[in-house]
Amino acid sequence: MAFASLLEHVGGMGRFQVLSVLLLSLPVLMMASHNLLQNFTAAGSEHRCRPRPEANATGLDAEALLRVWVPRGERCRRFVAPQWWLLEANGSAPNGSSGPETEPCGDGWIYDRSVFTSTIITEWDLVCSSRGLKQLAQSLYMAGVLVGGGSCREGFGRRSVLTWCYLQMAVMGTCSSFAPTFSMYCLFRFLTGMAFSGIVLNGVSLSMEWMPTHMRALVGTFMGYCYTVGQFLLAGVAFAIPDWRRLQLVVSLPFFGTSIIFTSSIPAHPIHEPTTIPPSTLPLSHPSCPDLPSPRRVPSAPRPPQSPPCPSRP
Repeated sequence: MAFASLLEHVGGMGRFQVLSVLLLSLPVLMMASHNLLQNFTAAGSEHRCRPRPEANATGLDAEALLRVWVPRGERCRRFVAPQWWLLEANGSAPNGSSGPETEPCGDGWIYDRSVFTSTIITEWDLVCSSRGLKQLAQSLYMAGVLVGGGSCREGFGRRSVLTWCYLQMAVMGTCSSFAPTFSMYCLFRFLTGMAFSGIVLNGVSLSMEWMPTHMRALVGTFMGYCYTVGQFLLAGVAFAIPDWRRLQLVVSLPFFGTSIIFTSSIPAHPIHEPTTIPPSTLPLSHPSCPDLPSPRRVPSAPRPPQSPPCPSRP
């Protein structure tokens, strides 16, 4: 008898299935935090070149310094020498000059921190010539999702793989929040992407296998809505925590708890771990289950006594 038919025979949807779906949907609710996290941890902001260090000795305020040292509307270059004439109300460029000479930003950038106090952009100056590194970090994360999808195997059981992926996402996400360099951050994000694939593939498969056939479409839709709700929750958490390191830590720590809960609460693959039923509790036969073997043997009819062997001829 197929496992789906056996589920229908014993009652179909029950409290065990409901509890399993709820427990497996909680990590799905939090997975959007990692999949879309870089929209907030790598959010862009207004930036301008930082003036030369000797500019601080002039006693001008920050706005006047930017006017003297940074061209209007320019983000990646600054003046080689201060343009004092820009401070005058009707100031004009010196006669006979083709325009003030500029140079790349050699002392960093000044960022607008009114929305996000800290991001990986402001942490490692991923602007101007280094702005492509922002897309590189997200690409490496998606590469981890691709590699993780091909490396998940069922040889160890889905519960074991799922628990490991929860733990890996928790550890790698926490390490990402303490990454000292951009290279280490990309490495940890790659390993986080691998764990993401393991959670999606094994979590959804494990929840579907314990469901009756007519309930699988409803359960799949419910878990999809859980992922959508997680996106809304991520926006609220990111608004409340504008620092990227704290935000990364907050969305990673809950997976430590899920790895502990699922080790003892969720059973493994139902086909790989069958339940042993004592033979005394099984009926001899059932009209709806003719294929079930009978655990008791019916005593056979006694054999007729055999006649003594004939004497051998001389």
